Amino acid sequence: MRKEIVGDGITKVLLGKEEMTWFVASQKLQADVIRPDVQTTEISVAFTLQESDNGAYIPHLDQQPVFSFLPLRKYGLKFIIQGDFVLPSSREEVDGDSPWNQWLLSQFPDLFVSAERSFCALSCFRENPGKAVTAFMNFVPLVGEVHGFFSTLPRMIISKLRTSKCLLLEGDNSEWVPPCKVLRSWNEQAHTLLPDNLLREHLGLGFLDKNIVLSDSLASALGIEEYGPKILLQIISSLCHTVNGLKSMGLDWLSSWLNTLHTMLLHSFSLSSLNFGMESDLINTLKKIPFIPLSDGTYGSVDDGTIWLHSDASSTGFDNGHGLEAFPKLYAKLRIVSPALFGAAAAVDVSCYDSSLADNITRMLHRVGRPFNSSFISSLCDVRWIASSMDDELHYPKDLFYDCDAVRSILGASAPYAVPKVRSEKLLSDIGFKTQVNLDDILVVLQLWRRSETPFMASIAQMSKLYTFVRNEMATSKQKIAGELHSGPSIFVPYSGVSRHEDVVPGVFLSPQEVYWHDSTGSMDKMMEINPRFGSSVTHCPLTKTLCNIYPGLHDFFVYDCGVDEIPPLRSYLQILQQLSTIALPSQVAKMVFRVFLKWSEGLKSGLLTYEDIVYLKEHLLKLEWTVLPIVQDKWVSLHPSFGLVCWCDDEKLRKEFKNFENIDFLYFGELNDDEEEMFQVKISVLMQTLGIPALSKVVTREAIYYGPADCSLKASLVNWALPYAQRYIHNVHPNKYIQLKQSGAENLSHLQIVVVEKLFYRNVIKRSGIASEKRFECSCLLQGNLLYTTRESDSHSIFMEISRLLFDGTPELHLANFLHMITTMAESGSTEEQTEFFILNSQKVPRLPDEESVWSLSSVPSSTENDTFLMNFSSTVINEQNPSKSKRKPGISSNWPPVDWKTAPGFSFARASGLQAQAVVPQPSSCLQLRMKDGSEDTVAETDPMAKGNADWTIEDDPVATTTACLQDFETSEDPSHQACDLVASGMDLVVDSVDLVTPSDGPNLGSLKSSERDQLSFGTPNIQQTMLTGRLGEHVAFNYFAANFGKTIVKWVNEVNETGLPYDIVIGNEAKTMEYIEVKATKSARKDWFTISVREWQFAVEKGESYSIARVVLSGNNMARIRIFKNPVRLSQLGKLQLAVIMPKQEKEFSVVS
Repeated sequence: MRKEIVGDGITKVLLGKEEMTWFVASQKLQADVIRPDVQTTEISVAFTLQESDNGAYIPHLDQQPVFSFLPLRKYGLKFIIQGDFVLPSSREEVDGDSPWNQWLLSQFPDLFVSAERSFCALSCFRENPGKAVTAFMNFVPLVGEVHGFFSTLPRMIISKLRTSKCLLLEGDNSEWVPPCKVLRSWNEQAHTLLPDNLLREHLGLGFLDKNIVLSDSLASALGIEEYGPKILLQIISSLCHTVNGLKSMGLDWLSSWLNTLHTMLLHSFSLSSLNFGMESDLINTLKKIPFIPLSDGTYGSVDDGTIWLHSDASSTGFDNGHGLEAFPKLYAKLRIVSPALFGAAAAVDVSCYDSSLADNITRMLHRVGRPFNSSFISSLCDVRWIASSMDDELHYPKDLFYDCDAVRSILGASAPYAVPKVRSEKLLSDIGFKTQVNLDDILVVLQLWRRSETPFMASIAQMSKLYTFVRNEMATSKQKIAGELHSGPSIFVPYSGVSRHEDVVPGVFLSPQEVYWHDSTGSMDKMMEINPRFGSSVTHCPLTKTLCNIYPGLHDFFVYDCGVDEIPPLRSYLQILQQLSTIALPSQVAKMVFRVFLKWSEGLKSGLLTYEDIVYLKEHLLKLEWTVLPIVQDKWVSLHPSFGLVCWCDDEKLRKEFKNFENIDFLYFGELNDDEEEMFQVKISVLMQTLGIPALSKVVTREAIYYGPADCSLKASLVNWALPYAQRYIHNVHPNKYIQLKQSGAENLSHLQIVVVEKLFYRNVIKRSGIASEKRFECSCLLQGNLLYTTRESDSHSIFMEISRLLFDGTPELHLANFLHMITTMAESGSTEEQTEFFILNSQKVPRLPDEESVWSLSSVPSSTENDTFLMNFSSTVINEQNPSKSKRKPGISSNWPPVDWKTAPGFSFARASGLQAQAVVPQPSSCLQLRMKDGSEDTVAETDPMAKGNADWTIEDDPVATTTACLQDFETSEDPSHQACDLVASGMDLVVDSVDLVTPSDGPNLGSLKSSERDQLSFGTPNIQQTMLTGRLGEHVAFNYFAANFGKTIVKWVNEVNETGLPYDIVIGNEAKTMEYIEVKATKSARKDWFTISVREWQFAVEKGESYSIARVVLSGNNMARIRIFKNPVRLSQLGKLQLAVIMPKQEKEFSVVS
């Protein structure tokens, strides 16, 4: 970077090929007045310039920073300020509280103003100093442009400029004068009309150098006079108050002055009421000035008395010589405009806008004077004799408009114009036609438009001007306007889309309650996009009632002044959907319908969608003609019974099953992304239920198909035994549901019947439509109404899931089923009632029922004979595809549960003797509902038993229920080993965790006093369920702390932290379903134990999750030490031989016999 001082204040900085130029002005200040320790200081201003090809400098007006030897920040200034400012420690800005800084700030206006003369003296501006002034004045900051500490600087600089000679007068003398002494915006005609000496003598002004161009805002701030009617008025007033002043100028100058003033008034003021008021004030002032030349050689004003304008003189431009001679005494008494004025005008060769100078003088005098109409003209004004363009009646002239641009631009072609059009401007003026529009005219015309029987047509541009005019009048007539606008339809809306606002289109007037400003769903825009020309020929109503695209600049007027709704009322979206359905196919606008339903859903939640709105929507959706619901077949339907069953799909498998059936249709909202799908499930599903549009899963019921009766006493006893525990759980976890069940007297339970069969299937049916699926699915347990069908092989968890459906209105309650399954497993494994109660109270935190609550139970536990009789009599759900008499009930079934002596209970005969735990009776994988994970994922539903697909063919004679067959199919393991490096949990890691706090329940046994009964050798079961549960929970606690320390508690979740869930995993790592890692913890206190038990459900889950499933082996030591070993993808490890599965036979081998 290279700095070069050129001279004359110009400094250049070269940075590579870039070149920056500044004009710098500096000033040394005596600083000892403010700071005795500082003698002098220097301040500077620098103006950034760009050098053009011809060597001239052009101002560069970007914002510049303030410097205190180093750049600080920008304050909005267009030039650089440099000063020795006091800065805070941050050095980000100037300290505004420092007196030193405030003193420095007050010195900059003088430096700025003094820099102008040096700037204008630059060599490139010597030939044209006016351009130099223009360039310099571009740097002047205006009030409001600068902020922070320097916000007062613009006002200080402008105040200094107003009192300094900073501007140049026109001419060769280059005279510098203050802003108050110049006149800007002049032209050559003004220079001719107002010579320099005249302007200086009477107004003390001079013409601003024509090369100086200033912005209107800067000129106004500096107090510069503007050439216009005000200046002309001041000149004539000064001349009239000077002896022989006006007379010395001559009548030719006066005629030119009148012509110029008339032209200015004609073109300087628009038709708005504000400018019209300014013109009226100017005319009233002019009436007081004696500038009108009279026939007797004097000058008079209108306020001094009546002045007559001789018609011959004004029309011909000269006196014919007969008037004054014919009536000398009459003219001597009348004040008449001197005919010489028009003679002088005729001598001046000037033509103004196709009008002669004399005509303009006449018009100007008429504007200043008081018009005098003849009796004939007065008679014409008081009679209805003019035809109107809007009807066939005659009207007063004052009630009709003259067809001109001033009127047509606001009222368009549908205003009451006088017919035929008047050509004589004098007659137009005398007869009283309206040539300007006021507020009362608009309100009257609006009423005419409302009553008109002919179709109304207008352009958006014209109506926008009309409403803008009304808006401008709101400040003075708000109540009057608001009352008129609300008295009837007053807002014009075109029938169809408008490509250009200037096009005249048909439309209709609507009331503020019928339109709205904006549609957030985009439905209206979509309609315009699909069919912009769709209009009244079909619907007899506008295609869109949103005003934001029709009148974009009038939001505040329509919303705040007229009371138009910002968005459509919620119930009006039904009409919007009806319009959509008439012009588009569902596939084109399905997303729009989705957004409307989402809008309704949000209104339902917030309360904006009232009960009356809901009733309104339901009534209309049930009507045949309101086909506003899109379906998959790309048709529009309603909820009328003639369209069959209309529902929304919440189960993709059921949809595929019923999609080809007639008399059932599925709503279609387009292809939804994940966020939209979530909004549908969370928000719109509630609206669907409120409107009576059912979900598919709610109308589909399962119809049981069964073969062969079996003894139901054991299953009934199981349900009867579990019901009190279910009652405790619901009383504690779902109190509202418990109260509801209690008020109904637990009617569902009182009518519940248990039916046990040999084989059980179901098929899906929709009873209300008479539709039945041809597919059937094998299951082990099924609730149909108050009948619980189950097979002898069904596991307790499946039964409890079906029981939960009964208690929760058909919806399965996973946590209740898990809770009942866990305590059932404890009972099966030999836990005493005290141990089970300890687990329920301390681990599950479920207290006992209050004493006043009656315990739930089945009304009766049926015997096997009653079960057979019921199945024979209840044939509505039986499909007799085989002879039921061939299925025989097998002997040895116990009649109560849990059995007193487990050794005699089929299926449990080895449980207590062997110490078998939770999976002593392993449910065979079947098509019934299996345990569901907490995140909502489901086990695969199979139609057949997978055991039948295996290679081994086992036949069990005596007690097949106790036999477990696991069939694992080999699969290829060709995954890329490098992929495993990205997983959260690494495989095969030996980890030692030090100083682990082993937490025990406060009311449970002490860990130190517990003696492990786990044998190091491979064995069947464990004799102490309580100790095993404590060891397992401590192991989960240690594993959770380890993973939380490594990955953070925000993504590590211990699913059993509060209650035992029964899930096939204990810890989840990750927040997204696709990347979650599932950890099953296996804990022991024996360091030599190299095996652990794993349930069938855990192994099935390991097969399903693969690399996302790991087993954490936790070995607890007595010295508060723990060792964790991670086995990632145990299924793969077992296939590779790294882990091995073992099947342990119970010791009572005599109960089993194998038939080869």
